[in-house]
Amino acid sequence: MPESLLTWFNRFTDDPKKLEARLNGRPVLLYEPPEAPPHQTGDDEDDDYQFRTQSGIAVPAIGGGEPLAVVVEKTKDNAFQRRVTVGRTSNNDIVLDDASVSRFHAWVQQDDGGSWSIVDAGSRNGTQVGGKRLAPKVPSPLQSGVKVRIGVIELTFFTADGFVKMLKSRAG
Repeated sequence: MPESLLTWFNRFTDDPKKLEARLNGRPVLLYEPPEAPPHQTGDDEDDDYQFRTQSGIAVPAIGGGEPLAVVVEKTKDNAFQRRVTVGRTSNNDIVLDDASVSRFHAWVQQDDGGSWSIVDAGSRNGTQVGGKRLAPKVPSPLQSGVKVRIGVIELTFFTADGFVKMLKSRAG
């Protein structure tokens, strides 16, 4: 389940070793919302608020306005054993709440050597790693810090160690 980046920072500053144990070597996907274009001012104060629906999921959802991080891990309800599924609907392990994301968009998998890769499931709007669009059903290796675009949602993939290093560097 996605959690705010602030929650992760607080865990890190409280007890970095406990945070590392919580990750247990699992990677993290970080969502940082894009900067909004300057607001077109109008007379209506409600212009600052936008109604968003979600795909039957509980908040927080990746795709909103808050920086969120989610551990790449299986949920007990998902049928695919070795694949961490990513998509718009709630039956995925990682849910991205955006119309550009297919219901079942992609999956993340770990190979026998411990490396991670992402595979596009034949989605309509595609998956990119480091700016390069993936061919459907072909694994693409993931390195810590690489940008992954699923539909229009941009995420950063971090290994567990890379995530801890990022938190440390941003905590200053």
